Parts: sequence; C-alpha cells; structure tokens
Amino acid sequence: MSIILETQALPYPGVHNIRCLGGYETDSGQVTQADAVWRGCALTGIETEHHEDLLSRGLATVIDLRRDDEIASAPNPLAEDSRVIYVNIPLFDGLAPLDQMAEEAGGQFNMGIRYVRALDDCQDNIARVLRTIAAAAPGGVYFHCTAGKDRTGLIAALLLSNAGVARDVVVAEYALTERLGASLMDRLRGAIRDRGASPERTEQILASAPDTMRRVLEHLDTVYGGPVAYLDQIGIDAALRARLAARLTGGGI
Repeated sequence: MSIILETQALPYPGVHNIRCLGGYETDSGQVTQADAVWRGCALTGIETEHHEDLLSRGLATVIDLRRDDEIASAPNPLAEDSRVIYVNIPLFDGLAPLDQMAEEAGGQFNMGIRYVRALDDCQDNIARVLRTIAAAAPGGVYFHCTAGKDRTGLIAALLLSNAGVARDVVVAEYALTERLGASLMDRLRGAIRDRGASPERTEQILASAPDTMRRVLEHLDTVYGGPVAYLDQIGIDAALRARLAARLTGGGI
C-alpha cells in the first residue's frame, strides 16, 4: 500500500529536508509528538533566526552521524552552540565506500543494499546512536547526516518501528525526502557526478523510493525477527526501547 503523509517540516530557506517525527499514531493509540525528535540535513547555511527558532522549539541535543571529513568540510552550525549538547557518532564508519558497494552490485544497486549492510555491519554504532537518544537530556533531539536521507533515514525507521508506528507509515516517512529534499538532491547531484558516477548511478544514490525502505524492513523480519527483535539483539533492551518510544510519544521524558 502506498500512502501520502502530511509532515511537520521546518520551512527554513537555505536548508532542506528537516522534519519532525511527530503526528504519527502508534499501535497503542498514542501519537508521536511535535518538536520531540527531528531528523534532517547538516544545517549548512542555516540563518541565525532559524537557528534560534530550533532552540526555541526546545532543541537540546544534536547527533551528527557523519564522518570526520564530512564534518570538516561542512560543520553543523549548532555544534559550537553552548545551549545544545553536540555528539558525533559516525554511523557508517567501517562500512565499505559507497562507490565500491555500488560497483560491486552493478546494475542491481540501490541504497537499500547499503542500508542492509549497515544493519548487519554497523550494529555498535547504531546502538550508540539509540542509547544517546534514550539518555539525552530533557528537550528535543535532532539527528542528521549530510542530506538527511540515508543514515538519518535508517535511524528514523528504527525509532518509528520501535514506537509502534505502522510499517506503511514508516516507509512513507522515509520517502518524504523525495519531495522535501528535492532542491538539496539537485545540489548533491553535481558532486556525485564529479566523482565519476554515471547519471544512472547518481540517481540510484539519490533516490528515496518507498520500496527501498520496505525491503530493508523485510530484511529485519527475515534475518532478525523484526525491528524490535533487531534492537534487542544489538543491546537495546526493553527498558531502553521504552525510553526511545517515550521520546517520540512524550511519555514522561
């Protein structure tokens, strides 16, 4: 089933693909809260008034999922703000380079292949991110990579699934990047082609099709017994999972 979501996107000119994981019903009848957990891009170019708007919404913790070299070339402007706690966890550290993975897969490549490999090979980093969110100080949490699509999308899918949000909603939330991040993807398109990627490979890398996330969730089902069982296997126990769900639903955090 394909569904279209309304989203709590933040309309900041100059930065793109920032949205709150709020407004989604869970299987227990709760609704994920606005201004509790945000996902997005690296905030490069954010204007002062929008920087301040994020803080006024209660932002307290920023989790940067990028590598050191990515951060050096485009630092998050909030990293030096003493009013927030900034944490860097390079989510895909140790994963084979994207270009190498795409080359190995040939014409069959899509980003779901990379997500699946990350679920299998980057479990310590995934667990670190989720523990950081669960243990974060009161206030909003913002996690991001460069474009807010891949590393960010994987963490968002795990958070929403753990909270009991319906699978079709998790898939549709991932796919929102196609609309919300279109202008950012246009900027990244040139950089990817400059690395030597063909037009076809470039589009594979930039895509955020619903089927990509659907297949990732199917991998979690087949190999681990589902998203919650996966979290349990990587050390996110029932108490931590409850804290993560409460982050989204406002249950006492």
